[in-house]
Amino acid sequence: MSNVSSLDARRRSTTVEDAITSRHAAVIADYLQAKLDRNAGRMVEIRAEAAGIDATYPGFPSLVAQLDALRSSQAA
Repeated sequence: MSNVSSLDARRRSTTVEDAITSRHAAVIADYLQAKLDRNAGRMVEIRAEAAGIDATYPGFPSLVAQLDALRSSQAA
């Protein structure tokens, strides 16, 4: 029974990770669209949303850091 419980817990954990990864991808896509539209106000809003996501899920890679890297690659 413990193997079943362990597998079930791992499955739930993977589902949560997939959902957070999907959310990160959506935020990054929104940020890139705002960047293409040269909408600085929207970029600030999205960065604030990313900070909230980072605070909620501290064990995941920083979404704010990823957005900052995209912002700094503006000249590229």
